Amino acid sequence: MKKVMALLQGKLKDDTFDALHKGIAENWVVRDETVKPFGDRRQIVRSVCSFDLDQDTLYYSDETFGYGHIKIPISRFRDTNAGPVQQAEFSPFELASPPPLKLTDFPPPFKKPSTPISDRRFAFTSRVLSDFADQWRHVLRSCYADPTFRRFAKAIVSIAMFDFQVQEISTSQHISFRNYYVSVLDLPSWEPCESHILRLGGTTIVLDQNLWSALKIAKDDAKPPRDANGRADSSKHHRIPPTVLLDGLSTPASDTIHLLLQALAPASRPPPRTPVHHLPLEMQDRILEQVSKGPIEAARLGCLLDLGSPFMWLRSRDPPRRDGILELIISPSHRNEFSPVESKICFGDVFSGVSYK
Repeated sequence: MKKVMALLQGKLKDDTFDALHKGIAENWVVRDETVKPFGDRRQIVRSVCSFDLDQDTLYYSDETFGYGHIKIPISRFRDTNAGPVQQAEFSPFELASPPPLKLTDFPPPFKKPSTPISDRRFAFTSRVLSDFADQWRHVLRSCYADPTFRRFAKAIVSIAMFDFQVQEISTSQHISFRNYYVSVLDLPSWEPCESHILRLGGTTIVLDQNLWSALKIAKDDAKPPRDANGRADSSKHHRIPPTVLLDGLSTPASDTIHLLLQALAPASRPPPRTPVHHLPLEMQDRILEQVSKGPIEAARLGCLLDLGSPFMWLRSRDPPRRDGILELIISPSHRNEFSPVESKICFGDVFSGVSYK
């Protein structure tokens, strides 16, 4: 706090940002929001100072030294007639919590989709979504801004539609500084969905953090056709039961993932039919093994092309570790000639935070 006072004392309110930016020797990045970096095994910070220049307020949080969450007007640090800031001048505040979801407020009737989902699609998607939720739990369990919400929405749709890239690392490398792939200070950095309505083939996805607003947008967008007598025909529009997918606290439920895949099924292109589809599953598996160095990309293509057996999350190659379990990598590790291929899931060129080895 002494440094903050030294930087701001005697400055005008409009000069606050420049004084802090020039006086604090850190790597500055532009972000849509901040995160709450406490309550996680990846926690690497003891305290956090947040400067809200719109409200002209400094927020201080810690869960180590016993101060809790306290705040003070930034104007106090600019006051040239006041002495050092005392702890008694701070006032407590509560960190914002996500609003409770009252799914019972959405009245029936509901109709669940009846589209069958293959075991191979479910086996692959459920694991990747669960690991994605685990890596980003520090954000998902908190309140977050709309751009972050639309980034998560894009990630969920991309995973469910197998619309992502797999970066394979097979060369030897030495990691000089090991840190978590996703730390409690990180926010997703891939591009968000551009708007609040995402159209995929015949499927329309409404993106809104307020469930009632989303429902209204969906109803307005549907515009049911009129029958021969000019009456609205809503028989082709059905409401599926509301459910929670990612909350940062629990593993996504199997039924919810299955419902997600069913909802997106009409947007999926039917896989091509080739002579390979007439081969036994064992031969399809052997063919898929040859399309990539690691098993993740082969499994992704198997889901897209409707080929091969359900992915068992075991290594099919790497003879010393053949049939070994594929594990989520939480941090980069040293590699040598005997290391198994590492498969990083990316959205475009941006790492999703999920990598397997």
